[in-house]
Amino acid sequence: MTTLSRVASKSVSYVTLVVIAIIGVFPIAYLFLLSTKRRIDIGDVPPSLKIEWSVVVENYKEVLFERSYISSTINTLIITSVVVVLSLIIGTPAAYTLSRLKIKGSERISTTILSLRFMPPVAVAVPILLSMRFLHVANTRIGLIIPYVAFSLPLVIWILIGFFDEIPTEIDEAAEIDGANKWRTLLQVLLPLVRPGIVVAGIFAAIFIWNEFLIGMYVIDSEALKTVPIADAGLISAQRPIDWNVAATVGVVTLIPLLIGSMAIQKHIVQGITAGAVK
Repeated sequence: MTTLSRVASKSVSYVTLVVIAIIGVFPIAYLFLLSTKRRIDIGDVPPSLKIEWSVVVENYKEVLFERSYISSTINTLIITSVVVVLSLIIGTPAAYTLSRLKIKGSERISTTILSLRFMPPVAVAVPILLSMRFLHVANTRIGLIIPYVAFSLPLVIWILIGFFDEIPTEIDEAAEIDGANKWRTLLQVLLPLVRPGIVVAGIFAAIFIWNEFLIGMYVIDSEALKTVPIADAGLISAQRPIDWNVAATVGVVTLIPLLIGSMAIQKHIVQGITAGAVK
């Protein structure tokens, strides 16, 4: 390849990356810009790039305090954290069992477990509500945690099965020769090796829970227990037009925890995706 060809190839690559970056960053930047505007300024064409900090303070003050989005965000963080931890605690041994202990019909069981994940929540929303009422946990965080764990487990198990399958069984055999039982092999030998898979599975579970709306709408009535998606739905009303500046502010507030979390575990995300790509 000539020098000119290499320069052209790199130029195309860089231009492509820049375009992808712009496509990814523009919606977030525009969302933030809208959150700095008054409602009357939203329709300006072209939009003004000037930021009035007094308007910014007013918008974010309304969202965080007057509309109780701090409470909704805290509720969502608590529920998401608990569900992800429980899903990984239950799903990791289940995935290990289906991957390593070749019981009869294990492949069919794995396929059946994954198929449950594709069941639309609307199909089971009413039975879930009735079940939570029977257990006397409707309109509580536990009433959300139980169905969320049930919906998160199939995908968590399926993802981790793939990571366990890629680890040679000779590692298990070597651990058993050294006197380790199944639990010790899982906890001390295999878990460090599937850590990227655990991170990826936890991320997918967290994304589902953070964005889930329907089950929460059925199970939760109390304003103090509403999650972010349910609180977001309160912006839409037949009695008044949508305040797009407030809606944009809500979007920014909702994105901030996700962005912080993504940056904090970026290294593990890359490792998990790379491991998945190799497979």
